Amino acid sequence: MLSLTSAKSAALIGVFISVTTVPAAAFAALAVTTGAWRTALESTVQLLVNLVGIAFAGVLVLLLRTRREDRNLGRPLAEG
Repeated sequence: MLSLTSAKSAALIGVFISVTTVPAAAFAALAVTTGAWRTALESTVQLLVNLVGIAFAGVLVLLLRTRREDRNLGRPLAEG
């Protein structure tokens, strides 16, 4: 979501999402294939926690960005 508000952070957001989701999803898949059901469940819960955190952070960034833009609407544009 931050990448929608700033062109500079697109790569950083992609890395953040990959680092938080891929290991948990891969470990859950590996645990399922080996029959370690408890480990698979724990990894799936970790993946869901990570996804909720990503969604929460995105919503928070967009809310703060919108609030900041609303506050700046009454100001004249800077010249330059």
